[in-house]
Amino acid sequence: MRRVGSFLALTFGITWTLAGVAALFGVRTSSGTPFLVLAALCMLCPAIAAMIQQRWIDKAPWAELGLGLRSMRWKALAFVGLVSLLFVPCAFLVVHIGADHLALSGFGEVSVSDTRLRIAINDMLAASGGGSMNTLTDVVVNSCPAWGVLVVFQLSALLAASTVSLPFMLGEELGWRGYLFQQLRQWPGWKRSLFTGVVWGLWHAPLIAMGHNYPGYPVWGIGLMVLFCTVAAVLFDHARARSGTVWGPCLLHGVVNGSAGVFGFFAWGGHPLIGSIVGLAGCVALGVLIAVVLLVDKAYRRDFLRGGLA
Repeated sequence: MRRVGSFLALTFGITWTLAGVAALFGVRTSSGTPFLVLAALCMLCPAIAAMIQQRWIDKAPWAELGLGLRSMRWKALAFVGLVSLLFVPCAFLVVHIGADHLALSGFGEVSVSDTRLRIAINDMLAASGGGSMNTLTDVVVNSCPAWGVLVVFQLSALLAASTVSLPFMLGEELGWRGYLFQQLRQWPGWKRSLFTGVVWGLWHAPLIAMGHNYPGYPVWGIGLMVLFCTVAAVLFDHARARSGTVWGPCLLHGVVNGSAGVFGFFAWGGHPLIGSIVGLAGCVALGVLIAVVLLVDKAYRRDFLRGGLA
C-alpha cells in the first residue's frame, strides 16, 4: 500500500493544487472557457502521477499500466461499448419509473419525442442568445425523429470516445484503471472497486465545489459524486479486467461522458442530486447495468466476489 499511497498523494497533490490556484483567480463553472481548460488539465493529472510513480519512483515497466494493444480482448471491448451505450437509455427508464410510476419527487420528467426535442433546442438557443429555432434547424428536426437524434448522439459519443476524447479519458484511466488497478489486482473486485471509487469520487471535489455537475450543492454534490464514482467503478473495473487493457475503461469513460449531454435533451426538471445523469437516477441506472454484467459474465462474477485477478 506504500506505492498506492504515494500515487494518490501525487494525484491529489497535483490536481488539487492546480484547481486551488485556479479558484484563487476566480475560476468557477460560470467562467466558461477557463473552467473547461481547468477541467481538461485536471483530467490529465492522474496519468501524470501514474507515469511519475511507475517510471521514476517504482522504476517499473510501462507494460504494467495496461497500454499494450496485443493483450486487448476485442470481443470484451465490444461488450464494453454496448454496455456504455445502454447507460443513458437506462437512466431514462429510471427517471420514467421514479417520476411516473412511483411518484418520487426530484426525478423530473422524460420524453423522447419530437415535441420535447424542439423545446430543448429552443431552450439551448435561447440560453446561448441565438433566439428561437431557425429554418434550417426546423428542417433537421422534421427530417429526423427524436429517437433518431438519440441514436445519432449515442453513436457520435462512441466515435468521439474512440478518437478525439481518448487522450483526456486516458488522462484519468491511466491512473485509476492503469496504475491503481495493477496495484490492487489481487483484491476481490468488490473491494478494489469500493476503494478506487471512493478516491476517484473525492478527487473530483475541487471541481464539484466550483459548481460542476451539481450546481447549487457544492457539499452534497461531493457526496453524490463519491457515490456515483463508487457505483461506476464496478463497470470500469469490469471493463479493465475483461478487455485486458486500460483502453476498455477509456472507451466506457468516453461514451458515458459524451452521451450525458443528450440526457438533458429528453429529461428535464429533475433535482441535480436526484434526477440528473450523475445523481441518484444515474446511480440506479449504473446499478442495473452492473447486475446485468455480473449475471452474464460468470468469470468476472467469481473474481468480483471471491478473489483477485491472476
